[in-house]
Amino acid sequence: MATNTKVFSPKEWKVGVLSDATNAGDTAIGSTLLQLDVDSIGFPSLNINQSLDVRSGAGRTFKDEDFFQDNVMRVAEISLSGTLHNDAAHEQLLRNITNNTSSENGIVDSNHTGTDQKYGEAVSNDCSSLTVVFQPSDVTNQQGMEFFGCVVTNFAISSDIGTDGGRYKWSATLQTGKKPDLASTAEPTITAYANTDMPMLSDASDIQVMDIEVVLNSFTLTIDHPAVFVGQSTTGYAIVGRGAEIAVTGDAQVKYDGNTKTMINLFDTQSAANSSTSAFQITNDNNYGILTKKAVYTNVALSEGDIMMLDVSVKAVDNGSNELVVVDIT
Repeated sequence: MATNTKVFSPKEWKVGVLSDATNAGDTAIGSTLLQLDVDSIGFPSLNINQSLDVRSGAGRTFKDEDFFQDNVMRVAEISLSGTLHNDAAHEQLLRNITNNTSSENGIVDSNHTGTDQKYGEAVSNDCSSLTVVFQPSDVTNQQGMEFFGCVVTNFAISSDIGTDGGRYKWSATLQTGKKPDLASTAEPTITAYANTDMPMLSDASDIQVMDIEVVLNSFTLTIDHPAVFVGQSTTGYAIVGRGAEIAVTGDAQVKYDGNTKTMINLFDTQSAANSSTSAFQITNDNNYGILTKKAVYTNVALSEGDIMMLDVSVKAVDNGSNELVVVDIT
């Protein structure tokens, strides 16, 4: 075989996403996928089951007959990050982790229970699992990777006024209990994102942390919603459910001043959630605005820099009526 002279840049790869076709875990290949804006392609964790133990027998060496590998009953994990867009591609990640079908917002409802799905059966809402495709530029000399039945287990939105003009960033972790196709030669159509729909921190207003008006330097909103895989089939797990808690946390760096000076003592002496309704609020109408009404402090600390800042962390609280978080997207 002659040497192949082709070389490729990591930047030539695309990541496409789409809700699984008709039934949970079915491939969306054949439909037009939507491109995610990613910084780079991180290789997925395949989590193959292997046994390489030396068994009893002649000598102290590992024997061929003792090797075992299984790539069916495993959970593959994908970690991605990039620049956030207010479009259908990135919105699918938010809707998947919140399991909410609201036509206007990404919402974690009060008394949220999550959506359980059986692979191969229809899901009655738009919370269905996702197909994620790592698509190379040349399927003759490269192979794509296709992951079906994915659910988002962690999704974070962040921004820093000193970085990249304050553009919003995102990161996500996805898992699937379905056996992926790691040797794909398919060439699905992937609709590119635009450069005109990026949320900016400079567009935000009415910024409050624990009902206090703050001057914000940076923030991160994180939603954690672990997945649980059970049952078996010839193509992997049978059912994907959700773990015991969906958690919403907020982290912010704010200016230390006459408004925020009380936060350290309030953190130290708190006995309940904040008394008003703006525990973590960044108003950015229809463009990834954030509102958590009730929360408790989990950390407050001085942060020394050119000026004194405060690092503040809160965790959303369910009071039986208010949503844990509302992300305003349309």
